Amino acid sequence: MNLKRLAIILFLVIGFILGGITSVQAANSSDINQLLKKKYCQTFLWKTCDLSQADLRGVVLPEVKLSRANLRGADLQNAVLKYADLSGADLRGAKLNKANLLGVNLSRANLEGADLREAGLWQADLTLANLTQVNLEKTNLLEARLWGTNLTEANLSHASLHGTNLQYANLANSNLSNADLHSYAFREYKTVTNLSNANLEGANLKNANLKGVLLRGTIMPDGHINE
Repeated sequence: MNLKRLAIILFLVIGFILGGITSVQAANSSDINQLLKKKYCQTFLWKTCDLSQADLRGVVLPEVKLSRANLRGADLQNAVLKYADLSGADLRGAKLNKANLLGVNLSRANLEGADLREAGLWQADLTLANLTQVNLEKTNLLEARLWGTNLTEANLSHASLHGTNLQYANLANSNLSNADLHSYAFREYKTVTNLSNANLEGANLKNANLKGVLLRGTIMPDGHINE
């Protein structure tokens, strides 16, 4: 093969690679611009809001409507998404470190492999969401709803789970070391952490605070069912 032919082949390969990257960026640039300018990006039966791989670090979008949006691999570190609707959204592999997710609706969302370290999920709704292998280290889940949530192999070490509803949640092989799950009361206000009928088989509960936690019908780490 002569040098001229080799140069042509290399030029075509590089052009194909760069062109592919440009096409991907162009495919969702309109959705990203709409989100940042108009504060919404809707998904319909015939069109999905595509924010995959988008750089949205530090965005302030309270109450934004992103139900069923594609946010796979998006970077939302330090974002403010208070009371946002992310129900049914695809957030697999997304970065949500230190994001403010107060009261956010993540019911039935797919967050498999996402990074939520030190995120604030106070009173968030994660009903039936998929949080398999999610990193929730030092995350605040105060009074969050995780009914039926899949937390298999999730990292919840040092997480705050006061008053969290984890009924029927699957926490198999999860890491809850040093997590604080205790129920608490202040004057007439009382909130109870509920792990009733949850699956904790194989979970790491080393140094976890379970004071006052409801464990009726819970499958414990050693496999026995708590009465």
